Amino acid sequence: MVASEMPADPSPAPAVRVAGLVKRFGATTALAGVDLEVTQGTVFGLLGPNGAGKTTLVRVLATLLEPDAGRAEVFGRDVVHEAPAVREMLGLTGQFAAVDEILSGRENLHMFGRLFGLSSAEAEQRADALLQRFDLADAADRPARTYSGGMRRRLDLASSLLTRPRILFLDEPTTGLDPRSRNEIWAIVRELVGEGTTLLLTTQYLEEADQLADQIAVIDHGRVIAQGTGNELKDRVGGQLLEVELTSSAQRDRAQAVLAGVGCGDPAPGARPDQLTLPAPRDGLELIADAAAQLRSAGIGVSDLGLRRPTLDDVFLQLTGLPPSEDGAGPPPVASPPTTNTALRSAAIRHGGLILRLRPPSGRELRSAVTDAWVVTARNLRHFIRQPQLLIFSTIQPVMFVLLFVYVFGGAVRGSLPHGVKYVDFLLPGIFVQSVAFRATQTAIGLAEDLERGVVDRFRSMPMTRSAVLLGRTLADLVRNVLILGLMIVIGYLIGFRFHGGAPQALASVAVVAAFGFALSWIFAFVALTVRGAEAAQAAGFVAIFPLVFASSVFVPVTSMPDWLRTFAEASPVTLTADVARSYALTHGIPSSLGETAAWIGGLLVVFIPLCVWRYRRMS
Repeated sequence: MVASEMPADPSPAPAVRVAGLVKRFGATTALAGVDLEVTQGTVFGLLGPNGAGKTTLVRVLATLLEPDAGRAEVFGRDVVHEAPAVREMLGLTGQFAAVDEILSGRENLHMFGRLFGLSSAEAEQRADALLQRFDLADAADRPARTYSGGMRRRLDLASSLLTRPRILFLDEPTTGLDPRSRNEIWAIVRELVGEGTTLLLTTQYLEEADQLADQIAVIDHGRVIAQGTGNELKDRVGGQLLEVELTSSAQRDRAQAVLAGVGCGDPAPGARPDQLTLPAPRDGLELIADAAAQLRSAGIGVSDLGLRRPTLDDVFLQLTGLPPSEDGAGPPPVASPPTTNTALRSAAIRHGGLILRLRPPSGRELRSAVTDAWVVTARNLRHFIRQPQLLIFSTIQPVMFVLLFVYVFGGAVRGSLPHGVKYVDFLLPGIFVQSVAFRATQTAIGLAEDLERGVVDRFRSMPMTRSAVLLGRTLADLVRNVLILGLMIVIGYLIGFRFHGGAPQALASVAVVAAFGFALSWIFAFVALTVRGAEAAQAAGFVAIFPLVFASSVFVPVTSMPDWLRTFAEASPVTLTADVARSYALTHGIPSSLGETAAWIGGLLVVFIPLCVWRYRRMS
């Protein structure tokens, strides 16, 4: 028996469905119950003044923020409960070009392709194709920092298209671009729609929405206040507008009264003092003639008079009372705390996420995590190699400490050393610890810069292992520390330092110091995720590390310190690590304080790795 065929659904499910979406930041309501639907294969424009909630809505849909109430779906997948599946389908281009400025255009695309799950060969192939398509082939091997604003924007957009996403979120993609670059982005958008991609576009340029969007929603104070096609929104203003330019702004009120007498409505807000834009009650030359005659009769000077069709600017002014490029008054304060149901739902979201994260990873997820961590690690190592200032700081600074303390302060310190120990042999293991301690602050600075530039948001919107961003950063720092320690050993040997315990003891000394540096990197990753900005992260790192290093046995024996400081120095993990590294360097056997040092290193990792992962995920 042949089953009867079901009729095809003439209206496929929407690409985006949002119902009652609420998002609060403290006392500010960014989204106050947003409802909208985006049809598949179309461009949906989202207009609104700054602070209206446009970017917040995009970040919720891109799984970067969790809503406080309501529901949002992308192709039927809930953005909270099915976030990994949502990230598989989307591409995100934020307000700023979130590309790695140190890497070349080709390296950027290859890196993002690997994080999208492509093989290395597939990532190379897609990168080459996109560089050609976006007219970047000639600049493919130049660092992205040398690109113009339009080129960076095209590279940013290309990196979102490596896996041909079903939906692309464009958050003010042409802000700050010149007209030529803007037209290039428009052409790309039209191509993508022709290929079947759905686009959600936020913009402050009304011409952009008019040119590109099939449907437009105007959002203000966290609410959608109007929605429809461009023509439907223009029809809300009226069929025609009468525009009058006066010779004197002092006659504005009289002119408005005269034009009301011929049937014109109230003028639109925001016009110049010498200009009136009013809804016209009727079309044609009759209105122009009546208006001109009445204005002449009243003795009101007019420099220009004419009829025109409404634009989206008129719609925007009528709906919000503001030009699109101005800030709104800001979202209203929260009128009341969340209802019990909303609070329970938010708690359920967090609780459900925690249960999901505690599930043991599958073999596929584990392989993906290793690949993602390696890709991010390689990226961060390239930064170290290609930034001479970082290389100089990492090597020159500890060398200066060695020379300063050996040749300037060595004579004063020599009397407090154990019998038969040269100061250079005492100092170098301490300098190893000092070097990795100060280098750990660069973990905070680098991660904070990625947060500021939107690179971390790009990572978080991708279907990659989220904690790989943190692991890639700290692993790169571990490799870098080992290389710097090797360089320091070479310099130490040039000025008389020797490992008296032999090669195995030397390797053990380096391993302990590198492990301590790895633990410190996780502390400063947490600092970067907690404070705002690279400068604040650097300041916080310096305040934390400086007293720990100098109130320790790095430079001088603890026995030479006053009693009140000695108690602190003896318990410091910096002292313990320096003493273990020094014992490995000077003697054979296992240092007596190795267990205590290992406990410190293990304790720091046990505490700060979960804290970093928790804080990273709480960014939503």
